[in-house]
Amino acid sequence: MKIDVEECGVCEDCIDVCIEEAIQRKAYTVTIDSEKCTDCGGCVDVCPVGAIFDE
Repeated sequence: MKIDVEECGVCEDCIDVCIEEAIQRKAYTVTIDSEKCTDCGGCVDVCPVGAIFDE
């Protein structure tokens, strides 16, 4: 998964839903640890602005 940092509003909904704890807040954005991410798509489903997408 990837995050469009310009679209991300840092609402943290994706952090809350990630069961692998692969998404973390970093300053004014969030990052996805590709080694922890299992591509389940939960973050994509909850992102209110569509900033998260599959590569």
